[in-house]
Amino acid sequence: MEKHALMLWYKAWQESRTRFGIISFVLVALCVFVVLSHPQLQSGLTSPFRGLRGSTYGEHIYQFMYAGTAKGVFATLVIFLGLGGLLRERTHRSIIFTLALPVSRLRLVVTQIVVGILELAVLCLLPALLIPSLSLLIHQYYPLTEALHFSILWFGCGLVIFAAAFLLSVVLPGEYTAPVACYIALMLEVLISTWPSLRQYRLNLMWTMGEFQTMHWDAQHSFLLSNPLPWARLLEIVLIAGSLLVSAAVVTQKQDF
Repeated sequence: MEKHALMLWYKAWQESRTRFGIISFVLVALCVFVVLSHPQLQSGLTSPFRGLRGSTYGEHIYQFMYAGTAKGVFATLVIFLGLGGLLRERTHRSIIFTLALPVSRLRLVVTQIVVGILELAVLCLLPALLIPSLSLLIHQYYPLTEALHFSILWFGCGLVIFAAAFLLSVVLPGEYTAPVACYIALMLEVLISTWPSLRQYRLNLMWTMGEFQTMHWDAQHSFLLSNPLPWARLLEIVLIAGSLLVSAAVVTQKQDF
């Protein structure tokens, strides 16, 4: 039984490692760019990103990494990390081998989910580890506590995107149907949550990831986090993600292959 368990973990890792590696590379590249671009922007070169030129270092990191481009890239790429289930294996013609394993479908799906969540956690920690470290190379300082603050927000919001992508890949056949559907759903969530009557509830995942309209600056506009993490909001998000993942497991057990 232990051998079968190790096989499942290894199989789940083999299936997701390419996507994990690509997303890791993109995040590392974004972290390197945002740190090393600051001296050039301060020296007067034109910025391709609005609002970065002439900003303080903390503001520069926030505007690109946690409020703008990098955040959007991360949210989009997490969709591909969440692709799983058995329908995709039928497309790849490996479903017969998988179902022949002496383990339940539930265990197969749970293993995929756990591996994906662990990979998501590592991805969310990358900016927190890289940005404060790389900042020292250009004689700047970015607090580890602030970076970890956003890593937690990215993990919470990324988890529900991961769960939605996983559920859609369980119920929708085809290689690209699930990621396209999940991306459309994410865009609709962002648009609907910006309606005036709904703004007070702060349902926008992208706003939550970037602490939009809730973070504060000091007099010098150096970035400061004076508010604690929105634990109640994060708990709601985690519960939604959990319900989506449970639904994916239930659907998988009832599918006919």
